[in-house]
Amino acid sequence: MRRYIFTAISILLLIVTFFMFGYDPTKWYGKFYNSLNIFTPFVLGGLGILSAIFGIKGDIRKVLIMLNAFLLILFLGVYLIGIFSFQKP
Repeated sequence: MRRYIFTAISILLLIVTFFMFGYDPTKWYGKFYNSLNIFTPFVLGGLGILSAIFGIKGDIRKVLIMLNAFLLILFLGVYLIGIFSFQKP
């Protein structure tokens, strides 16, 4: 039963992180994301990977780990581009 809870937590964190990537303040989830930190996607992605490791074994675990890791890498790329590319010349 505990493995199902960890899998559900991982899916929930994946969805929250995915909505954070396509953030739009006019949507229904806009007010939730206004008060979050810039490092929140990394924390949510790390917790998603960690809870997927403790979740249901098999293909579901692999898919959740891969999707959470993909979103982490995507956010890392966006933040690195934002930090190093948009400096004043």
